[in-house]
Amino acid sequence: MRMLPLAALCLIPAFLAAPSLGAAQEAPSMADRLANDPRVDALRPYGFPIVPPVRSDKTVQFGKMLRIPLQGHADFWRLGIVSPTLKPVKKGDRIVIAFWAKATDTANGAPGRIGRVQLETTPVVRAIFEKAFDIGPEWKMYQLTGNADRDYAPGQLNAALHIDAAKQTLHLGPLFVLNYGQTAE
Repeated sequence: MRMLPLAALCLIPAFLAAPSLGAAQEAPSMADRLANDPRVDALRPYGFPIVPPVRSDKTVQFGKMLRIPLQGHADFWRLGIVSPTLKPVKKGDRIVIAFWAKATDTANGAPGRIGRVQLETTPVVRAIFEKAFDIGPEWKMYQLTGNADRDYAPGQLNAALHIDAAKQTLHLGPLFVLNYGQTAE
């Protein structure tokens, strides 16, 4: 598997940077915090009769995205995207899921919608924390934060986006799962 070049991690927006932990040499690097492969090529779509192809888009981080036309459905979780963790997670670790998205071709100019973004267990799906998102027409990084409820081995967790919540064309860029470890919050 190809790993993300360290230089690419410098492009992660500053608001995802670690809280101050004292001396700079004590703070883990962004590469150390990264728990998944954030590249669009590594995302795993599910529920689609034809998997959406990766497309070039120079206006989003790393220059790649998925463009997914959706009709909207009450069972919005039937179509989605997952990104598995590649590192272990410990009980109480603060996890941030951050992803680039925009929605176009919505009904009457309404915001787009992702019905649920969650950190989930696998292979038996159980949400640990989740949130719905309204998605605007311009590229923006969205994020949610929660804590691991127990220890997990690499691959036992996924970041999952359940996306068929509105009539829209959803554009998805890189998806990051960042582990901030045990934090005092």
